[in-house]
Amino acid sequence: SQQQFNDAVQKVVETFGQLDIFCNNAGIFNESDWEKTVSINLMGVIRGTYMALEHMSKLSGGQGGVIINIASLAGLGPFPSAPVYTAAKYGVVGFTKAMSDASKMSGYGVRLNMICPTFAKTDLFNSLSSPEKLGQFSHLLDVTKKLMEEYGVLDVSKVTEGFLQLVLDETKDGEALVVLQNGSQYYPFPTKDMFNCGQ
Repeated sequence: SQQQFNDAVQKVVETFGQLDIFCNNAGIFNESDWEKTVSINLMGVIRGTYMALEHMSKLSGGQGGVIINIASLAGLGPFPSAPVYTAAKYGVVGFTKAMSDASKMSGYGVRLNMICPTFAKTDLFNSLSSPEKLGQFSHLLDVTKKLMEEYGVLDVSKVTEGFLQLVLDETKDGEALVVLQNGSQYYPFPTKDMFNCGQ
């Protein structure tokens, strides 16, 4: 809930005096309950980011810092058996990229980045093979299994390494770090020049 979020952030600020690093990591996989999926996977990220900015932005007396949002490889390319999960993660990518630009243009002093891992060994991973969680897309379970075979399943420590990379490298802002079995790479977003449309 909003109050739990507020209380958790307030406790961190009271304990450490300020907020320097914030990670939005909550997520679920449930195509049957798509509204809850969007609420947690996208709206939770937006809520958490705005709350962190209240404490971190230099415009509101903060010291700046970095926000890392956990997206997914599904936020960069469709996951056919999970359209709602895909949409929410696309939303996380778009929101983080836009907020990074907004932070720079507004002088917040806060960097925003995202991690887009492939499948990782988490509680959410166990839901991917559940016909109940796949809902109306349970007939695409074999597609999910093929994607798991193709991309493999990460140990969470690989995602943690990517998180630390984005926190520690102060040149990274508005970046999406794709974490795969064979290593990590930054996603090549289109340049702003691509949107000039001949003007």
